[in-house]
Amino acid sequence: MDSRNDKFTRLIQDAAEDFRQATDKGDLWTRLNHQLGHFSITGSQYGAEAMPGPDQQALVLLDSLREGFLQAKLDEGLFYTDLFVQVGLTEPAPILWSDSSRLPDLSAEAKRSLDMDWDFAIITGVTIPIRFAGGLGAAAHGCHADGLSWSEFDRIWTEHGDTIIAIVNAFDTALRRDHVGEVFPLTHQERECLLWLAAGLPQKQIAYRLLLTDKQVEKRLAQARRKLNAVTTTQAVATALIFGLIDP
Repeated sequence: MDSRNDKFTRLIQDAAEDFRQATDKGDLWTRLNHQLGHFSITGSQYGAEAMPGPDQQALVLLDSLREGFLQAKLDEGLFYTDLFVQVGLTEPAPILWSDSSRLPDLSAEAKRSLDMDWDFAIITGVTIPIRFAGGLGAAAHGCHADGLSWSEFDRIWTEHGDTIIAIVNAFDTALRRDHVGEVFPLTHQERECLLWLAAGLPQKQIAYRLLLTDKQVEKRLAQARRKLNAVTTTQAVATALIFGLIDP
């Protein structure tokens, strides 16, 4: 038992160190897929959002599944109706794609989404939920094992599931710790305005403190809302806090 625990710890430490060496978001994503390849995972999909809810859309979306698959899902409006996307963002436990217990209750849109999975041969794998910022942030990571049957991958999951979960969580931590600025390219001035709002200052006082006009502050906040896909400034501040872009 100790030997197995030592191996598990070493694998996670090696993956975490590998992720620390990533030069940018794309390199980090490549390193993750390489790490997961040791467990017969051939492609994956990652999405993250702040304050998850039925009308929210992923603020971060990375994909290494079959070419054209993600775009087809988005074009058809089926990505957010996908059973496993919904489970990953709303439920705490991983779900194997071999789990057929939920199929009888699928909506028509979810069934169409599942049909597209089969059309692209995205059939075998697991979806892993991730939570951060005290549960205010949610992510889902889908891992696909091309060419394996459900029973073959389920055996891999039984033996290595804890390691796969730990590696995926280490990736999520590295993305938000080291590369979140690439995901949300806020300028220093835009972060500064959001930071003072988070600290409770009204917009006029922010303008006075930063030696700006009200219009200049509003312009920076509008740019921040656009980059954070936020409808309101309050939502932009919340998203910036949840993803660690500002720290009041």
